[in-house]
Amino acid sequence: MKVVLSGRGSRGDIYPIIAVSEALQKAGHTVEVAIPTVFGDEARNHGLDPYLYPEDSREMMKNLGSGMQSSKGALTFLTGSIHQQFDFLMEACRDADVLITHTSEMSAPTVAAYYHIPHYRLAYAPILPGRYPPPLFPLQNMPAFLNSLSWKSLQMISLYLLRRLLNDKRKSLGLPPVTSSVKYYTDHSTALLAYNSTLAPPCPQWKKKGFRYYFTGYCFNHEYGALDPALQRFIEEGPPPVYAGFGSVHLKNPEKFTGILEEAAAATGTRIVLATGWMGLMHTSPTENIFLTGETYHGTLFNKMAGVIHHGGSGTTHTAAKAGTPQFILPQLVDQYYWGNRVWKTGLGPKPLPPRRITVKYMKHVLETFKAGAYKGSALKMADKMKKENGVQKIVEIITTN
Repeated sequence: MKVVLSGRGSRGDIYPIIAVSEALQKAGHTVEVAIPTVFGDEARNHGLDPYLYPEDSREMMKNLGSGMQSSKGALTFLTGSIHQQFDFLMEACRDADVLITHTSEMSAPTVAAYYHIPHYRLAYAPILPGRYPPPLFPLQNMPAFLNSLSWKSLQMISLYLLRRLLNDKRKSLGLPPVTSSVKYYTDHSTALLAYNSTLAPPCPQWKKKGFRYYFTGYCFNHEYGALDPALQRFIEEGPPPVYAGFGSVHLKNPEKFTGILEEAAAATGTRIVLATGWMGLMHTSPTENIFLTGETYHGTLFNKMAGVIHHGGSGTTHTAAKAGTPQFILPQLVDQYYWGNRVWKTGLGPKPLPPRRITVKYMKHVLETFKAGAYKGSALKMADKMKKENGVQKIVEIITTN
């Protein structure tokens, strides 16, 4: 079987695509995968020969901004290269049996419909409309009727973009025009919800509306391995540290955040593992209680931490949850608001707070609750529910048996 996969965005968007591609290839299937250039080496390290989109994911993440502005920036970025994506998919799917894409790939349902092949949308947060809040909205605790209105507003924006970008192409392919963004995706595609259904339960309306979806669990694959010896020594030299890092997300003022974290850590006697990430959380000098690290194996590391402070990406959220480690989320764009709220509501950590509102006082509160083990019981219960999940293998089973 030939499977075509495509995704764009940050590490959290692309690493699961790479993991699924690798698993399919090892299972004996022919795989053709397209990802941004910056992830080419990662894909090749896992035995893949990717087609590379030329867009700069690092620059995209740097310029996204925060709040609803970030959603607008993401749409601008994703629509800017839609023609290249369309050209790749049309060629790659000519003899394909299955198409799997990240949810950002707007042209994918059109290509799948033209070739009469199944299309699966790989999602790391709820993408099906209902009475739950859209994951990229900063306001996550609105009444259900306002959530429904929020989904409708998103659908109007999406429909405008789809009509503008795709209807001419669809006409040239002999396909009918897009008249509903919901039907465009749900009629032609099946959602692979690559997250834990306890951490993020389904909306009851989904089945009533006939949406096709599977819960697979998160696509863990590359999160485990040996830690740097110096990092391992730091961990063993004292009480469990707290991890802080923002992955591929950029803060407006990393120096200010680092200063707040350092002051709160000193006041509470907390040891910190500080990950530099794409944004450069390195505007400090290592001290006896602060260890600077680059990329490392989060699955291995988080098991050894007293808490995890992070941006709220689905991957980091699930990795900390699977480790049974409390977490605190500082959201500023797309689905980070959703995961911050779910972590709080499920008792895995303190109430989320955007980076611009963080203070030394609140950071001290977070560190003190981690040291006291306030959320550890709930975190361990969640970890127990996740220990048998294998999102990568589940996805392989779904697409090869349907």
